Amino acid sequence: MRQLTPFFLIILLLTGSLAAENTPEDFFGNVDKFLSRNVSAGLVDYQGIANNSGQLDQLVKALAEIDLSQLSDPAVEKAFWINAYNILVIDAVVAGYPLKSPQDVGGFFDRNKHVVGGEEMTLNDLERKKLLDKFQDPRLHFVLVCAAVGCPQLVPNAYTPRALSRLIDERTRITLNNSFYVNVNKDAKSVGVSELFKWYKDEFTENGTSIIQYINQFRRMNIPEDYQVTYITYDWSLNDKAREKMSASGAAATENLQAYTPSTLLRRGQIEFKQFNNLYTQTAFFNGDGERQDQGSRSNFFTSINNFLVGISPRLNVGADLLFKAVRNDSEDSSPFATFKFASDNNSRVVLSHIGPKIKATPFASLSSFAVQTSLLLPLASDLDGSESDASPFVDFDDLQWWTQFFYDHSLNDKFLLYLESGLFFRFGSDFEDFYTPVKALVNYYPSGKWTFYFPLEFTPFWDVNPSEGNSIWSGYYGQVGAGLKYQLTPSVELESLYTNFLFGENQGAGQTFNLGFRLIR
Repeated sequence: MRQLTPFFLIILLLTGSLAAENTPEDFFGNVDKFLSRNVSAGLVDYQGIANNSGQLDQLVKALAEIDLSQLSDPAVEKAFWINAYNILVIDAVVAGYPLKSPQDVGGFFDRNKHVVGGEEMTLNDLERKKLLDKFQDPRLHFVLVCAAVGCPQLVPNAYTPRALSRLIDERTRITLNNSFYVNVNKDAKSVGVSELFKWYKDEFTENGTSIIQYINQFRRMNIPEDYQVTYITYDWSLNDKAREKMSASGAAATENLQAYTPSTLLRRGQIEFKQFNNLYTQTAFFNGDGERQDQGSRSNFFTSINNFLVGISPRLNVGADLLFKAVRNDSEDSSPFATFKFASDNNSRVVLSHIGPKIKATPFASLSSFAVQTSLLLPLASDLDGSESDASPFVDFDDLQWWTQFFYDHSLNDKFLLYLESGLFFRFGSDFEDFYTPVKALVNYYPSGKWTFYFPLEFTPFWDVNPSEGNSIWSGYYGQVGAGLKYQLTPSVELESLYTNFLFGENQGAGQTFNLGFRLIR
């Protein structure tokens, strides 16, 4: 037995060491790191947390396993339960994400159970039994955040026992001096207050104090006590960084489609339909020496790209593309818009050309602004390249096409965003067997929440898979620039227009494009 004693001592020391790691102090420190990373201006990055939930999972596990007997000090106990409530609310949202509101989850507050220190409890149980009933402190309503915009804002740090009362007092003052929660109307001699004061009126007026008297304890400018009290309808929309923007007053703005760049994935269950109509027209081309040459006629190519995409998870979207094409070869002085006659003759053709499944994903959880999309385009019509008939104009390339694109965006400031795109487009089994690698850069300018101006620059080289003797693998290139704008017509619908011009090239057209787009996200 004496020989086993050191072994048991080691086991006891290790066990004690592991237990010591799950202390209230460790919990406060880990909560502080988690909130500082995922909370900004009262909004929570639920999408980012869902993409990488390891830190949250560890916090929830620590809550379940913590020894509640360590909460002997009232300040430690109070701080612990405040942080526990806020973390468990976030965990409940992430478990059902994407959501528009915590009310979308049945029993979010009053039926769904969470484990803390081995005890099962609902969020309402935690709020009422562990905090409000025990500590009799109405200020707690301004630090417990229920994941709604109407709630007082979540701060990007943990509540700690040290100077806890001062921290709670500070949040109470900030909230009650914010017109989103307390809105004084001097002309009407009334004050609109958060419905928190309606639901918990008995707590705020427990000592015979009126609601206005309670609020005035924390106001920089007192509200006359004879003002009529009305209640501001509670905003139950989710305090989600991906869906909401907070105004200076704290009020939430409508969801903005500007947030959905090509680098952004849809949330689970979300659907996007986009139609982008492109009319390319040329009366000249760039020859093999890069010189612009008149061609003595006008060539027009119209493409309607219909995209459908659905969110499977925060990091995976799937969908399909359907392409409709029309071409028209005409006299040099003809209108490019004559293409919309959609005629079918020796100089014109109209086809439903391709359909293609696609996958879009964010491969790196830590880099949510980078996305990859790959699709296979299957031809729906025969002889698209016109090689089988002299009377059939060129529409597109025959056989299978594989498109892979890489998207990345970077916010420069509140008004400007840089968007980068590159790709690999490969054609199989065609007489035009080659591939091209477009590189694009766009600067987006946001003058308001509804308007976006953007300025694209693109360079695309073409590569020959099987170059003939004496020829380079580099078979051609083009460069184009343009200007476009987008307008958010409704919270779900965006309209777009774009003009581009091909400024230089080699063995490519010297044309221009006119584009109109429509996008719906639900």
